[in-house]
Amino acid sequence: MDCSNLLNRGSASPSSSQDQSPIKFEIAKIKMANLVPHEGVIEEHILEIKFEMERDGFQLRPIAVSRLDHLGGKWRAKFMIHDGHHRTAALKRLECTAIMVSIFDYSDPRIKVFDYYDTSIPVSKEEVIRRATSGMEVTPRYDKHFIDVNGKLEPFHDNDLLEPRLRTPLSELT
Repeated sequence: MDCSNLLNRGSASPSSSQDQSPIKFEIAKIKMANLVPHEGVIEEHILEIKFEMERDGFQLRPIAVSRLDHLGGKWRAKFMIHDGHHRTAALKRLECTAIMVSIFDYSDPRIKVFDYYDTSIPVSKEEVIRRATSGMEVTPRYDKHFIDVNGKLEPFHDNDLLEPRLRTPLSELT
């Protein structure tokens, strides 16, 4: 596993009254080859993000991932992407071989998953893992991940709770 570039540890704001401790995460630079997607991507969105990254010259935020080590075997040193599939695809097209990630504990009960288009429909975490590890063709926009912060659902995407702004130069990702 290429986590030798572990940068720092962070935490998201406290959640429910039962557990006031923050969601912990680690910021690291890892090899893209160690990423496992659970959703597909949309070409137009990849092109938009690629253009922005190429213009700006950096990866603004780390993508949100969790470890798959607990599955054993070929999943050791692999990370499932929860948020950042399009950023990953854009960086690959920019010939980057590494990516900045925010590694969190997916088993934390404050992490909630819902249908992408209808957040009244919960999606089990086990289903998300199955989609990533089954080898099935995955569709875009399957689910949305949230952090329960005092009863309010905060999305992972572009949120400093789990994806803080870092502005990592693309030259550091090749």
